[in-house]
Amino acid sequence: MNHLMVLDTRDKATQDAIIDMISWSLNIPSARIFPYTSLIDDLLLDPIDKMLLIIELENRLNIYLSPEEADAIETVQDASFFFQQRAAA
Repeated sequence: MNHLMVLDTRDKATQDAIIDMISWSLNIPSARIFPYTSLIDDLLLDPIDKMLLIIELENRLNIYLSPEEADAIETVQDASFFFQQRAAA
């Protein structure tokens, strides 16, 4: 699922925070993580590792996604979109 959208500064801040958290969690330089980075194809996470990463993001952001939303996350931008959407709700 690809959510192409124009990012405002709040969305950009959320995306940067998620990139930083993924970088820290996976011990990957943040300069190697982009909005289009695939959690499975680029970061080489298996489905369980992907879900564990999403759970960690939920806990660190104190924002919880539905199972359907979490399952739909394929890229960093998808994660930013769903967490931003949940934060605004």
